[in-house]
Amino acid sequence: MLGQRGSTIERVVHRIEEHVEEWRREDAARHAEVEALRDQLWAEAAAREKVLAKAIGEEEARRTSVEEVTKRQRMVYVMHSEEAAGALQDFAQERDRLVKVMPGSASHANGSGIKGSWLVFEASE
Repeated sequence: MLGQRGSTIERVVHRIEEHVEEWRREDAARHAEVEALRDQLWAEAAAREKVLAKAIGEEEARRTSVEEVTKRQRMVYVMHSEEAAGALQDFAQERDRLVKVMPGSASHANGSGIKGSWLVFEASE
């Protein structure tokens, strides 16, 4: 009877070991599949990032710069004091002509891209 129990226990242990081995193979296969899918997802994400970067670049290229709009509209927005506004109005009413734009030497740009300039007018005749 003891020999029969031993062989039964050995068979149970052997089946358990087979199940554990099968589970390990399946687990390794799942891990390999996960890694392959992860690599595929990263590749797809990189491709989408390239498409997005291209689309953003094209959109930025389509945007019209302030300089282009200004040239097309033949108009410039100028920040100035109230005193300068009066002088500019007088120049316009007298049909004076803008003849030169001179960059200001002590611009208050502070890295904002905004610069000051002197507008030189010629009196109309």
